[in-house]
Amino acid sequence: MAGFDENTQKELQEFIQRETTKAELQNTVHEFTGRCWELCIKDAKTNQLNNKESACLQNCVNRFIDSSVHVVKRLQSLQ
Repeated sequence: MAGFDENTQKELQEFIQRETTKAELQNTVHEFTGRCWELCIKDAKTNQLNNKESACLQNCVNRFIDSSVHVVKRLQSLQ
């Protein structure tokens, strides 16, 4: 990042870090959605989820999110 002053370099690095984090989160959500879909949806013949499928998907994604938050907090506490 030659040619930029120190403040601009810092801002660019922070921006890149934020965008990287966003991309990682989006990728993780996509992965969770795929895993939960495979677990919860056995027969996708209609364009709507039944109550059981909907509850399963919601619980599945929430479990993954809770686990991820726990891991992140644990890693942050180790730093």
